[in-house]
Amino acid sequence: MHGHFLQLCVIQAVASFIHLEPKNATVLRGSEVHFNCSTDESWDVMTWLLGGRTFLTISVEHGPLGRDESVSTVNHSMSSLSVWELVLMNASFSPTVQEVTCELLPTKLGRSSSALFVQEKGNVRILESDQSVQEGMFVIFHCQASGWYPDPSVSWVVNGTTVDRSDCNTSSLQDPSGLFNSTSVLQMKAETSTTVECWASVSAARAHQSSSVELTVVAPKTPQDYTVVIAVIVSVCTIILLAVLILILCYRKKVTKSISENKVSPSLWTVNLSSRRRSVADETRGKVNLGYHAEDVKSSGHHDLRSRADGTINIISPPRVPDIIIFRSQNQKEEDLSTLYYKGGKTVRRVTTV
Repeated sequence: MHGHFLQLCVIQAVASFIHLEPKNATVLRGSEVHFNCSTDESWDVMTWLLGGRTFLTISVEHGPLGRDESVSTVNHSMSSLSVWELVLMNASFSPTVQEVTCELLPTKLGRSSSALFVQEKGNVRILESDQSVQEGMFVIFHCQASGWYPDPSVSWVVNGTTVDRSDCNTSSLQDPSGLFNSTSVLQMKAETSTTVECWASVSAARAHQSSSVELTVVAPKTPQDYTVVIAVIVSVCTIILLAVLILILCYRKKVTKSISENKVSPSLWTVNLSSRRRSVADETRGKVNLGYHAEDVKSSGHHDLRSRADGTINIISPPRVPDIIIFRSQNQKEEDLSTLYYKGGKTVRRVTTV
């Protein structure tokens, strides 16, 4: 191990005559990147390599050889120091670190290298839209950052304050192309209306990518609101029930009254019948008796008896059978009154012989 450390020191001492700055460069894909190669040694050809592949050659006498649209050079050399600046116009993305090398010929071991990190800036969005929730409820937001390299830094900002990472759950997955897709979940309690933002960034980006939604918090419904609604419903139902009961009672009273008027009791029928009998007897006074049939007495032996009887009849009014007045109610069947009908009547005579 000590031998290896000693070898590195020797290489650095030999290469100290050639300086390539910066030693580490981190840029976004498509950005410009600048490197400066300087030396106080004499050289004939300066060669630039990217990832082990030569892409630019500079002659000390003729300058850059060839023409490449993706690079440009600037000569900053002085009398005692040779300085050339290399500008990569459009840094290409690679999921690995790229090595940039400045090599001088014919100087032995005349080279110096730097590390180039090209990052990719993807996009970010919150999957949920603007929401309106009641105060005190828990709300969950999902943020998706896709197409980043390296693994992006995802953070949440609520009302201008960065949320602690322990309150978020973030996971990442690298696809076959080397890009990272990250998902972050935030669960928070709704207290006040605010703006919820999700930020994603990489070190080379000057600004973060962000997505935001509006969270509107409304006051919860108080129990009094439900109490008032329930009271109103109960009152309306009670009024309807009372109205129905009143209608039912009125209907039953009307039906009962109608039945009472149509129904005739036996006692009332008897009283009415007796009253009719008395009234007929009073009106006829015995003068008209439809039930009387005269007897034909032709025997001469009974002539005197008949004369006497006639005289007696004029003195003693025989009892007469009154007419039968049939009174029938609506509910009384005709068959029930047939026994009351008497077709004829005879005058009852009493004869006293002296």
